[in-house]
Amino acid sequence: MNFKKAWKVLFNKQKAEPDYSTPTSGYGELDETYLVDFTKGYQGSFATGGFVIDSGIGMNPVEGDVDEEYDKPKPPQKIKIKPIDVLNELETIPTPFNLNNLDDKILMLKDKLEYITQHYTKREMNGLIERLENRKQHHKHKIFFDQFQNTNDELIKKLLDKYDLVMKEAELFVPEFPDEAMKIMKRYTKMVKDICEKKPVFYVIAENKDFKSKYEKRDPILLVQSPFGFYWQILGAWDKEMLLLSEL
Repeated sequence: MNFKKAWKVLFNKQKAEPDYSTPTSGYGELDETYLVDFTKGYQGSFATGGFVIDSGIGMNPVEGDVDEEYDKPKPPQKIKIKPIDVLNELETIPTPFNLNNLDDKILMLKDKLEYITQHYTKREMNGLIERLENRKQHHKHKIFFDQFQNTNDELIKKLLDKYDLVMKEAELFVPEFPDEAMKIMKRYTKMVKDICEKKPVFYVIAENKDFKSKYEKRDPILLVQSPFGFYWQILGAWDKEMLLLSEL
């Protein structure tokens, strides 16, 4: 998500509850030891397969109006597939930020922050500021972060709209992750903490049933929110390597 698009989505936010037991603040968000999770606060979530737009159902209709929701065709059936089999369809993008005028951009956002009281808007603004600040150290860690491919909200939504997949926090999968995945998460966390003394936010794309079953092997795509902007980095996908907890 580029800077202009990130700025546009600062408004029109609603609270989204976390699914798992990540340390949270009083607002149901990750605590201050984590980077701001930029998926929180949207009108819906990736867990539903994309953003949910308020249709206005439940409001008192004007006499004579027809509720168009009932006239709309049903959405096409989503294709059931393993995430690892469509990893190549998760389009990637070049590093979506630049290092120009960082101090000016940070100062502008801090000035605006003084006039914002709405919690979720303020949180997103702080998320932008911290990521702009982090870019000042990008050159020190460029080799590490450049080894991962990048993607964004729009491309992930496109994948979730086509396939019967959902995107949620990675915590439920951590016990089953292979050593390779854990090493990547540990290394990525260390690099982010070196930059800003905060931890990154990990998500997975998986089949919906995978978030309910604890005794079957699952095959997620592991993603992480970049410390430099509102976009994602793809850390990998695993299938046969995943541990089966019932066999431990």
